[in-house]
Amino acid sequence: MATLYVLQGPDAGQAIELTGSSVTLGRHSEEVPLTDHTVSRQHAELVRKGDDWIITHLGSSNGTYVNGERITEPTELSHGDQIKIGGTLLAFRGRAGVQGYGGPTTTEGMVSVTGEGDSVDSSLLSAIQSSEESVILAAPETAAAVRSWNVMYQLAEAAGVMASEREFLERITDIILRNLVVDRLFILVRGSSGSKLVPVIVRYRSKTRREHEQIKTSNTIIERVIDTKTGVLCANANADERFVQDPNTASLESLALRSVICVPLAGHDEVLGVIHIDCPMARHTYSHDQLRLATAIGRVAGLAIENHRLTEARMRNARLAATGETVAYLSHHIRNLLQGLRSGADIVDMGLNKDDSDKIRTGWHIVEHNLDRVFNLTTNMLTFSKDRVPRIELAQVNSVIEDAVDLAKRHAEDLGVMLLADLGDVPAIPTDVEGIHQVVFNLILNATDACPPANGRVLVKSRYESEANVVSIRVTDNGPGIDAESMEAVFDPFSSSKGQGGTGLGLAAVKKIVDELQGVIRIKTAKDKGTRFEVRLDVMRSGTTDLDKTHPTAR
Repeated sequence: MATLYVLQGPDAGQAIELTGSSVTLGRHSEEVPLTDHTVSRQHAELVRKGDDWIITHLGSSNGTYVNGERITEPTELSHGDQIKIGGTLLAFRGRAGVQGYGGPTTTEGMVSVTGEGDSVDSSLLSAIQSSEESVILAAPETAAAVRSWNVMYQLAEAAGVMASEREFLERITDIILRNLVVDRLFILVRGSSGSKLVPVIVRYRSKTRREHEQIKTSNTIIERVIDTKTGVLCANANADERFVQDPNTASLESLALRSVICVPLAGHDEVLGVIHIDCPMARHTYSHDQLRLATAIGRVAGLAIENHRLTEARMRNARLAATGETVAYLSHHIRNLLQGLRSGADIVDMGLNKDDSDKIRTGWHIVEHNLDRVFNLTTNMLTFSKDRVPRIELAQVNSVIEDAVDLAKRHAEDLGVMLLADLGDVPAIPTDVEGIHQVVFNLILNATDACPPANGRVLVKSRYESEANVVSIRVTDNGPGIDAESMEAVFDPFSSSKGQGGTGLGLAAVKKIVDELQGVIRIKTAKDKGTRFEVRLDVMRSGTTDLDKTHPTAR
């Protein structure tokens, strides 16, 4: 993509990418709006023709100048041309086509790091140490410095949104290709385990390269860059077999003389890889300033990759720690359930041996109670641990509530809690029957467990609010209430105020299901006055409702 850099004038420092096929330069331009009052509203026009750009003067009395000469007819721009309109000076930067590697051969096969005995001869011209100082660039007084500052800005943006190491390296490659003359580029990266360097990115600018052409470079260059953490500027001569056979037919092109920059991807303590770029010396020869820019890119990119790897390692360790804690927590709870099942089974066994029906019923009641707890635990674990898509269907919410109340009655009776239902005139609504059943059942269990023994009371209430078009489900208990500290973590997994009696997954599963149904859950509590959980569901969530099916006990 071609780019204009504003070197002088009120807008100095800006970089404008030419994205369209026609761009107007002027104070009223949409693409390049300049604030220079000596520039006309529509001063000049740039038009793209293939890979080239043509500039045309649009009649301003101040004139349009290219490289100091006033133009009177459309003029083709070349890379590095300077455009002067009014008091504003711009630098034009063109761009050749870029080709990424693709094909059946793996990326690793596209790069050959040869030894000293191979046909690659390297001459070191310049070197820059990769360190914190290497990223300090000159103030933007020239076109090259403006470009360098923009490169570092783009690099910082890429590092700030790094999703993956490979994606980041792709963006780094695009930045280099936009701002440096590059014929071929590859990036070698060492794995986090300290493995050998392997090619991760390979790009070609030429569109006429041979299929699966392999890039050769000197192992001496790579080793020097890694060992010294130094960016190097070299002249490479790739010996050509035709030249060896017949020296008289050799030309500069057949010698394949190339200008090469190789810089380290340097972290704080180690080199994570190298960036290698080259181009024919007949086309361009890299400068010391370009080596400094490439070294700065490698330094910032290396630090960003190192930080990304450290962050991922910390996240993996945190996940492992959280997994271990979860397994330990659930294992302890499951062991308690199994002990309950074993105790019940032992009592049943004693009753069978003594032909005592009362003992058998007592033991079996303990077994049933713990089987219910196992079922509830596994259901909540499945709900919380995986993404689920609600199965929406038109259903009677009151019928779902009644089923949940009936299922929870035995648990309430065991605790001496009175369980009541007050179901209003509620329409059938599109909802997830299984999800709502789990929500109501978990809220009832939570409420009954919070009630005082012997005189506990839980009320389940449903209402339809016609003005808001919302179905409300309330579960209220007369327990001690929830304190402020516990309120902050009431929906957090494994956060339970029941001690060994709870897993902390019930309310977490409730919140997850309600969120999936795009509903709202509210809590009202007061010390020694009980707690009320309210679930509010939008009747029109799926677009329709059946107001005829409103019987509160429809099954």
